[in-house]
Amino acid sequence: MKRKLIAFLLVAAPLSLAQAGELAGTDLHNAVAGKMVYIDTPLGEVPVHYAKNGSLTGRTELALLDGESTAFDRGRWWVADKKLCIQWQNWMGGRAHCFTMHRIGPNAVYWRRDDGKTGTARLG
Repeated sequence: MKRKLIAFLLVAAPLSLAQAGELAGTDLHNAVAGKMVYIDTPLGEVPVHYAKNGSLTGRTELALLDGESTAFDRGRWWVADKKLCIQWQNWMGGRAHCFTMHRIGPNAVYWRRDDGKTGTARLG
């Protein structure tokens, strides 16, 4: 995973300052509101829709392979303290988690979850 991320960062390095950097507040909200966010996993992308009303939905067969109980889930999202927070009904134990997000490309972000897990995602 680290090699993949380093290679991705090297390719994304020539970005302008307007494209790179931490997403927070209104910029973070606007980056996901009403959009699909495709979370990179070792098995493929997991699409998550962040509705403008604060709800989110996800559907994937990959979730079943990672110990999750259902292929479809819904929940809610919000922005707090420079972080994107989500809470699924079933996935991730139904607990709220918050993420810091850094833009690493025009439509790509690097995220760090409050428990230390990290990854990348594509903003659709």
